[in-house]
Amino acid sequence: MNETTKNPSVAVSRGKMLLLMGIYAAPLVAAWLWFAYVKNNEGAGVRVNGELITPAVPIEPFSLADAAGREWGLDNVKQTWSLVYFAGEQCDEICEKSLYNMRQVRLSTGRRMDRLQRVLVTPQVRKMDALLKEAGEGLAVVGGTGEQIDTLALQIKQAQTGMTDCINCTYMVDPFGNVMMRFAPDLDPKKMLKDVMHLLKVSRIG
Repeated sequence: MNETTKNPSVAVSRGKMLLLMGIYAAPLVAAWLWFAYVKNNEGAGVRVNGELITPAVPIEPFSLADAAGREWGLDNVKQTWSLVYFAGEQCDEICEKSLYNMRQVRLSTGRRMDRLQRVLVTPQVRKMDALLKEAGEGLAVVGGTGEQIDTLALQIKQAQTGMTDCINCTYMVDPFGNVMMRFAPDLDPKKMLKDVMHLLKVSRIG
């Protein structure tokens, strides 16, 4: 006779735990089922506009900071859906265009806007934060030393093993901290918005 048979309360507790796990996992599963359907039916005119990173790769802990010196790490990424862009010490024309597109996409999600954050990672946090004040609500400007930034950047690069290199891509990270999609800098922001809206609609996480 096992422990569960001896103690019915153990079975009840395990059942509740599995139920809770199912409730929290279901939205993410729904999102991935949608993407799986799209991936398998591209020939039928159904498609993802960005590029899926499959399997989605969980980000390991990292430590950056915002312009005020507040720590910014994995917990901040896990709070919501995130569009992440890496810039150098200057925000060049491609950077400015990408940030603008990210801003327009977020604004266009309407009532779902609070579920999506924009993240700019740069070694010049204070300088960029001051220059990008007009970029609007929802932009987190974070960074650190080269080593600290590389801790995150290398993880995202390794998540794309087997994919062609994508310079100046914008990355989508889900609320569980998984790198799961990327958008090329020349992608029409309306197409990016379609993917983001589908994700927010089929998933209630974040």
